[in-house]
Amino acid sequence: MKIKRVIISIAALLAIGLGIFLYGGWQMFGNEIMAIRSMRMLEEGVYSFTFKGDYGFKAFLEQGGAKTDAEMARYIARFLSHGYVDIPESKDVTFDAGCTSVQGEGVFARNFDFDEMGQNIVIVRTEPTDGYKSISTSTFAFLGYAPDWHPIAGVDGFVALAATYVPLDGMNEKGVCVADLVELDGDTAVVDTEKPDLTIVGAIRLVLDYAASVDEAVELLRKYDVYPSIGQAHHLAIADDERSVVVEWKGGEMHVSPTPVVTNHCIYESREHTMTGESRSRMERLSGLRPVDAASGLDAVRQASYNGFTLWSVVYDRKSQRGTWYVRCRWDLPVEVE
Repeated sequence: MKIKRVIISIAALLAIGLGIFLYGGWQMFGNEIMAIRSMRMLEEGVYSFTFKGDYGFKAFLEQGGAKTDAEMARYIARFLSHGYVDIPESKDVTFDAGCTSVQGEGVFARNFDFDEMGQNIVIVRTEPTDGYKSISTSTFAFLGYAPDWHPIAGVDGFVALAATYVPLDGMNEKGVCVADLVELDGDTAVVDTEKPDLTIVGAIRLVLDYAASVDEAVELLRKYDVYPSIGQAHHLAIADDERSVVVEWKGGEMHVSPTPVVTNHCIYESREHTMTGESRSRMERLSGLRPVDAASGLDAVRQASYNGFTLWSVVYDRKSQRGTWYVRCRWDLPVEVE
């Protein structure tokens, strides 16, 4: 499936240079510097860092959020650079995508299917001053960078911090899990109201930072106009120990449907003829599975994965507060982060 999207481009941050740290000093850039120091390559193509303190998301919400990735990118640049840098524009790309998630007893598992198979991924741990701790996954492709980009030090490390704003799945300390999935037969129309605005990735960060349950996540999302950030409909799988739902936007309204399995077709308004063969197949394969631990969660995502197309699979264990990642179907090379 070909999708046109607006990548969150922060290339302009490269112009800041190391001198910005010297100019601003520790008081201005202390949180950012500590996050960069925490950055590690866990294995080839897998990075991680921890951002403690204020990364500006509360202020982002208070100023009204953003309707587009470009708007959010400009905010990220201004906040992380403390006003030194602005981003004038972003760019379009085309890619193939399709994902799967399944909720079980104490675990939540998902595949992120993406045609940029060579891309590096980044596991982000956040400890905000005014929200819940969380772990989440992103890819540097969504920041506009090529597969050979390696942000270990210096300005590159600074630029990589923008992944904090681009979570594609995650789990917070309350055990709330959330994942973004493409919705092939979804609706991209948004009724612009007086509510503040969020893109899909902004909605995921909202849930991770401030929702202690599925119910709270749903109520939070109802307070925003949620925009499809890549010109394609998306839906969110959200789960806790009590229930699992999919949140979808149809006809300008938000709909919540209970379901343990989400693929790439609309659940609220299921239309059998719109289900693609792959989406239907994955739904049927996972419909009878209820993972109860990391091992059975791994079994579930393996059954729904596609070698050469699944960029990462992750099993979030709410009991241990640990995530286990498998990159590009390398099932014998788990990456664990807690």
